[in-house]
Formats: sequence, structure tokens, C-alpha cells
Amino acid sequence: MKLAIVTGASRGLGRAIAEELSKRDYEVVNFSRTQGDAPFRHVSVDLSDSVSLLHALEQMRPLIERVDSLLVVQNAALIDPIHQVGQLDSNQLMSHVQANLLAPMLLANHVLRYTLPVSFIHVTSGAAKRPISGWSAYCATKAGLDHFTETLALELTDTHHRAALFNPGVMDTSMQATIRASSKDAFQDVEQFQAYVAEGRLRSPETVARVLIEYMIDTPFENGKTYSIYDLV
Repeated sequence: MKLAIVTGASRGLGRAIAEELSKRDYEVVNFSRTQGDAPFRHVSVDLSDSVSLLHALEQMRPLIERVDSLLVVQNAALIDPIHQVGQLDSNQLMSHVQANLLAPMLLANHVLRYTLPVSFIHVTSGAAKRPISGWSAYCATKAGLDHFTETLALELTDTHHRAALFNPGVMDTSMQATIRASSKDAFQDVEQFQAYVAEGRLRSPETVARVLIEYMIDTPFENGKTYSIYDLV
């Protein structure tokens, strides 16, 4: 049996990826705080709380021990706090770093203790490659995730494990709605993101998920590679 853990599979890109994996005979487990009406097995976990995540991973042990392979899709991420440094909410900032960077690190560290083959797809962003005013937390954690994944892939060379990055570009998701609702004082580029809607430049999560599946699942992905929606469509 093929098992897939998808973080944040209750909605948006995570749900779309999970639905595509289900069509390909994966047993999908949604790691998220809420399940909603998503038709997948659900493990309740707050990714911004390391104790919650480690507890969830222990709950998964009996299932992981009886499957043939494991796919981890690290999709869930926080965008808040959006503001200038010096104006950031400290609690939001700590939750942000925990969810966006520490959670993927803990998850990978835990599941690689098993003997089965593990594949990691970590969802990245263009914000990992350039500074964006108001997004210091998001830029920093996505850059950190990139470097962690690249180092992980290096360590997995010549093993039966793999790790790669996927940049989905801008999508019509709740995260984009949060970005568009930012004040100009907090986020100087807010008008650019508001224009994406008017110009019809936001891809649907379903479209992006199908591209990810085609190039990274239907054709097995290359260890250490970064796949970008902009190069694939």
C-alpha cells in the first residue's frame, strides 16, 4: 500500500493534491487542524505546535509500519504576520516559524527513522528567493525550507529516499485573499496582488495540483530538483 501524508489537505492546493493522489491508489492522510468535508483520513494536528505534531506522528506509527512506501507533501503554510519588522505580533511570529519551517523538519526527521522508502515534496514559493517588504517571516521560512530540503536531498543521495521542491506560483486560495486584505502600510506590494484577480492571473489549485502530479508523481521526480509551475506550463 502507498501512503501519503499531505499537510493542509482540508482545502486549497493541499486538498487538490490529495484528491489526485487518491485517484492513484494512495491512502491519503490529511494533517491539519480541521477536516471540513474533505474525504480523507484525518489526523488532527496543529502544525504550529511541535508537541501536537510529534503526537500526531506517533499516532501514525501503526499505519506507517504496514505500508510499502510513504509520500510526504508538505503543503501547509502560514502567511501571517504580514507587517514591517518592529510591528510583528510575537505570538503569530512564533507560530509562523513553527508551522512553516520547524514542522517540515520534525516531520522528515521522524519518518526517516522507518525502513520504508520515503519521498518528500515540499511546497516552496518565489518569496524564498527574494526579499519582499512586509513578508520577512514568510520569505525567511520559505528560504529556510528550501535550504533544508536541498540539504536533505544531498543526504538522501544513493538511498531509496528522495526530496524535491515545488513552486506553485500564485493561486486562487485563502492565502491570496489574506494577502489582498493587507494594508498598504503593512505590505507595500498589496496592489500588485489585488491586480492578479482583476487580470485573471490566479491559477486554480486544481490546475496546479494536476501539474504537480503529472511531473512529480506520474513521472517520478528527481531527487534535489526544484520544480516550478512557471517552467512546466
